[in-house]
Amino acid sequence: MVSKESIQLELERILASELFVGKKQAGKFLQYIVNETLEGRGERITQYGIAIEALGKPLDYCPTESPAVRVEAGRVRKLLEEYYADEKLSSQHACQITLPLGGYTPVFKPVDSARVQWRRLGGKRVQSSGPKIYIACQNPASIRDDRLRSVMYKIRSSMPVMLGKLGTVQIALADPGFAFSYADHALEYAWRQHQAEFLLYSEAVLQGDTPKLRYVLIHTLSREVVWSAEFGLASTESEQLLEEMYVRLVTEVFSLYQGTALSFWSHYWYQQPSMPEAYQVLAAHVRFLQDEVSESSFQAFWQVCQKRTRQYHDDALAHLHYAVACLYAHMLKTEPVEILDELWQRQALAALELNPGNALAHAIFAVNCYARGENELARVEIEIARKSNPFDSGCERLIATGLCALRAWDKGFRLLKADPLVEFSYPDPLRTVPCLYYFRRGRYINHASTDAGFNDLGGWEQFGRFVNACRAGDCKACTYSISKVVDRLQPDIGVGLHSYLWQDKANQQDLTESMT
Repeated sequence: MVSKESIQLELERILASELFVGKKQAGKFLQYIVNETLEGRGERITQYGIAIEALGKPLDYCPTESPAVRVEAGRVRKLLEEYYADEKLSSQHACQITLPLGGYTPVFKPVDSARVQWRRLGGKRVQSSGPKIYIACQNPASIRDDRLRSVMYKIRSSMPVMLGKLGTVQIALADPGFAFSYADHALEYAWRQHQAEFLLYSEAVLQGDTPKLRYVLIHTLSREVVWSAEFGLASTESEQLLEEMYVRLVTEVFSLYQGTALSFWSHYWYQQPSMPEAYQVLAAHVRFLQDEVSESSFQAFWQVCQKRTRQYHDDALAHLHYAVACLYAHMLKTEPVEILDELWQRQALAALELNPGNALAHAIFAVNCYARGENELARVEIEIARKSNPFDSGCERLIATGLCALRAWDKGFRLLKADPLVEFSYPDPLRTVPCLYYFRRGRYINHASTDAGFNDLGGWEQFGRFVNACRAGDCKACTYSISKVVDRLQPDIGVGLHSYLWQDKANQQDLTESMT
């Protein structure tokens, strides 16, 4: 339903546009039929009524003898089509006013906001992709502390490279010398100039005598703060700090299986009337992994992978995630084995060819090699995956999950033990189910870190079901049960921008420093 105010606003914009300026008859025609419709006087929109009231024809005007109204209607119809074909104006439409063939009564349509946003994002893309991240940081020259200044210079040069290796996000760099004073200014600039859906901003702060690095990730379209964190430099070497920071940034924010940014992004687009086609593969994968491990969500992911790879044979991201989907299909037994084996090998090879140097591509190829009995090649590919992006622990967790599904539990456990982010202290037997670390953002593991949380999730009785299903090779029962148990927990995605201070009041002087 389109409001009267939106229609009137759109009419004003149309009449003020270059197409209608100087075309008085067309403008009067459109204004008359729109106003009469809004006032509920549709019966007056006839050839005679338009001729007399809008076009200024004499009272003895005869529609059967003069085609003036029909000619003007055709002209208005064509002008409206040209107006809405102009993508430069696409973000300004309050609604759409059209004049269907065979009549003179206008039709008012709501604007598909998702389509408008996608046109600004570049709707003609063929390659599947993820969200674009606008990376900005405080100008290092404005930082007085030597260690903080040195670290900020390193961040500015190394972070884009590190995040670019993930393949799930696109990177937009801040323009040198461009300064922002307020969060809203930076968000508006990131979206309008770079079509970036997230702003990742880093700054240096001093709290007492402790120098810290502060990060905040904000969704530019909804103004939601998706993630924020602080890292202290008090007793940490800068190189070690950067390593810890990047591991946490990749794992908590941008990883496929756990990343808060990807989860928020997927949620956002699924709530829109439509989603850009290039986003569908990654959004469906994230939804299946992080939000809803179910038959329906997997089939949605599977089908969009099929569609994209058939439509675009060189869609690198689609082939990569299709290969991962083949592993899930093996675990969930959704496809005949003889068909799946050939498809999985073909997609794993395509993923590797189209995504050279991508850690996830090497990881899924390694699992496929092991499934085909090529254990030595699998070992080599695992090492390549590790070296391709040492900060992305998600690849090792995927491999561990895949090896476990292939009944190679010991190999899977060794990979998990090598992951510095995996905590085995409580309860120790949790390490026997790699899926707990990979599906649903690992929320089972996080919540089970205390006695109370573990009991909330069903305690040892529920955990025993996971172990039994895992040992029996029933991955479907295991993963679906994990999802149902985690559903008891409340989601925690995003907070309002108003709840995050761009800077502490104590650092108000730094507010005017440049972001570069």
